[in-house]
Amino acid sequence: MKDYAVGIDIGGTKILMVLIDEDGKIIKKGFLRTGNTNEGERIINELKKIFLTLIDGYQIKSIGVGCAGFIDYEKGIVRKSPNINFLVDYPLKETLERHLVYPVFIDNDVKMGAVGELFFGEGKNSEFFIFITLGTGIGGAIVYKNKILRGINNLAGEIGHLTVDKEGILCGCGKKGCFEKLSSGGAIKDYVLYGLKMGRKSKIIEKINGDLEKIDTPLIIDLAFEGDSLCVEAVKNATFYIGLITSYLINILNPEKIIFGGGLTFGLGYFFDDIINISQIYSLKIPFSNCKIIKSYLKEDATSIGAAIYSLKKLRGEDI
Repeated sequence: MKDYAVGIDIGGTKILMVLIDEDGKIIKKGFLRTGNTNEGERIINELKKIFLTLIDGYQIKSIGVGCAGFIDYEKGIVRKSPNINFLVDYPLKETLERHLVYPVFIDNDVKMGAVGELFFGEGKNSEFFIFITLGTGIGGAIVYKNKILRGINNLAGEIGHLTVDKEGILCGCGKKGCFEKLSSGGAIKDYVLYGLKMGRKSKIIEKINGDLEKIDTPLIIDLAFEGDSLCVEAVKNATFYIGLITSYLINILNPEKIIFGGGLTFGLGYFFDDIINISQIYSLKIPFSNCKIIKSYLKEDATSIGAAIYSLKKLRGEDI
């Protein structure tokens, strides 16, 4: 008889849940808008309602959680989550176990996405790969011989906060010019907004009827596909730095694969090829030729699936 588990992907705008079997097959899905991230009690209660609906008719073994931010996975505490205000030194494992009455295991969302790819995606049968998520922010995780490379504070792989421009924009981490502030979905939006402020012309003004609040990254990318010069420039500026940082990872770590996930990755369309081309220009020839740069197989479900299988592995005493 197969074991079942629930995986939860907690983000600043939405919470995704999956019920899977031990082979990674999704049985059911759940979805919840995060809403006001100061309202911790409400979020936990709404999460519980979705969870109970999800497991109806199934006997699960465990729950895994992938959460954005700095996670003490051993103690089950979220030290800080940049987009979820109530998660500051928050005992998430203990709280969820009290409400949901199943064993809970938590970790960083990108690391859980890497676990998903390790067992059921592009990382399967790979000795050494790096998982990168491109979205509102940028995150990374490193997997070597079926283990997550964690570092001493579980912060290995935080590529989003590499300093690329020392005089650059202030980042939420407190430093200036982070990679995340140059290449994330938010950075692409900021680039266009700054261009408009400086008097640049763009079709985007017609699309939004002059309401700058309506500008978002998908709209910018759509107009980039149409050849709008400001939008093309914003996207290509982002992909340049993604390609550059990818080349650093290839040269320093010599991985077998670099797997890209996150909403921005799948929105880029043919602009994703820019990342590969820039990486090739700045990488050493041998490590580049032996590294596949590809998109996530599990797409938006990588973190929730990874968290679920992670919980089953941890419950059985396996270390990942």
